[in-house]
Amino acid sequence: MENKWLRQLAVFVVYGTLYTLFRRNYGIWHILSGLRLSCLLLLPYRYWPTLALAELGPGIYYASPAEAPFGPIWWIGNSIPSVLYAMPIVAWCKRSLGLFPSRHLIRAKALFICVALSTTVWTTVTALLLLAVTQPPGTQNPYHFQSIDAVQLFLGHYAGILTVLPIALALKLQRPQTWRDRFVNWISNPLLQESCVLLLPSMAILYWLNLHAPENIRPVIRMTMLLPAAWLTMKHGWRAASVGTTAAIICMFLSTEPLLGDVDVIGAQAFITFSVTCLLALGVRVSMQNAVEEQERIDAKAAIKLAQQGLYLCELRMRQASQTLEQVAGGLQLTQTRLLNRFKHMIPPMEGQSYYKQMAATQNQVYQLVESMHPTAWRERGLPAALRETIGRALDEANVAYRFALTGRGLSQLSPSVHAAIYRLACEAVVYVFAQHAWSTINFSLRGGLTHGQRWVVLRVEGQIDHIEPPLPLQKKQESQHLAAKLGANSLNAIAMRDYARLYNGELHTSAEPNAFRMTVLLHDAGYRMQERGTATPASLPELYIR
Repeated sequence: MENKWLRQLAVFVVYGTLYTLFRRNYGIWHILSGLRLSCLLLLPYRYWPTLALAELGPGIYYASPAEAPFGPIWWIGNSIPSVLYAMPIVAWCKRSLGLFPSRHLIRAKALFICVALSTTVWTTVTALLLLAVTQPPGTQNPYHFQSIDAVQLFLGHYAGILTVLPIALALKLQRPQTWRDRFVNWISNPLLQESCVLLLPSMAILYWLNLHAPENIRPVIRMTMLLPAAWLTMKHGWRAASVGTTAAIICMFLSTEPLLGDVDVIGAQAFITFSVTCLLALGVRVSMQNAVEEQERIDAKAAIKLAQQGLYLCELRMRQASQTLEQVAGGLQLTQTRLLNRFKHMIPPMEGQSYYKQMAATQNQVYQLVESMHPTAWRERGLPAALRETIGRALDEANVAYRFALTGRGLSQLSPSVHAAIYRLACEAVVYVFAQHAWSTINFSLRGGLTHGQRWVVLRVEGQIDHIEPPLPLQKKQESQHLAAKLGANSLNAIAMRDYARLYNGELHTSAEPNAFRMTVLLHDAGYRMQERGTATPASLPELYIR
């Protein structure tokens, strides 16, 4: 209970102080309108009565006959807190228009409607009070309200809202973090860095030029103040627009003479408000497009991750099937041996030898199938043993010398899915290189490393020839198919292998020389990459949202 009252007191003191400081401001720039609307949008309903009470005291004082002798209607009307007029509008926009669909999401259309209605209501109330002004007798140059003054009041309220509200929304939509993390994110934020390097110096230079330039060039300089904000908006979205336009509005109004009823001043107000509104709308659209692109990138990464998991699950099934088949083959061999030993006295010796040979051939075929599905060396001694022994044995049977080299570091720290991808790509690359020519030697090198916190591996397969006469195409095709069957490869082409490598954020390159052919594959381990936080808006949303 004490904390609730302390929060109410803090809101009362802070808002009352800001209200008193900005109470006397330019007639063409009503910053209080932005302060009121920002507080109504950001603070819960329970603090709204506190806002009205904070305005009540200063309002009565500044509207008293001693400060503003303009009649009882002026005194009574200005004594009513202006924040009360916007409360029904903000409440209606929150409840009926869905202004805040979630805690960190704002519907842009509903926000612009809320701003326009609040500006209209405050302009109407101020215009009615100015019409009811009773000036003291003998006043020199008495004031007479005109329709053009209503336009200027509307633009002044609207400009004040555009000055404060975007910054307030940018602070509200920040993710909950500790102060230390928030400070680190602010320092490392590209928007803050570019604002300090580009926006603030350019605004200072343009403001100085506007003060010392001839009268006919000042409007052009004021227009130029929006160019840095536009550039930041196109790059960073609506948050950049809120920072850039706020700085531009402050510089423009500080360099503009506050003359009520002046057509040139009204033109400057109209240009500022229209340009800032367009920049904010453009910023929302840019942020939406960036969010959609970010979501598509996250979805693509999720799809790649799902494909990697699917490939690894297939590898696990093949390993399980290989182990099961190996156990079944062992049991079958034992059963066949017992049967042949039991009935060896009942069959002729030559027929018994034939049965033994058939049994051995069947066992050999089964074990070759087991090795092609998932090598025993891989299960027992790891991936390097499979690359050295299994591939080397298959190439040795094809009368091709094989050399294996392992360099670098961190190969054992790669994820199991990357190990499976390395072996399958190695088999496919060896078969592809073998099919290119009658090589005398095939060199295979595997290198691992760590760069910027991400592990990678490079495998290279190179075929070399020593002036051996190439075999016939049909014979070479049969040998390639036989090698692919031994290694469990699918005889993929270079395009298919490149797509396979890209599943692991890798790439594939081939190079041919007169006596050699080389294929190089790069793979990255996505498990060691820094996870990027998704802050994207779903692409299916039918409206613009500020996030």
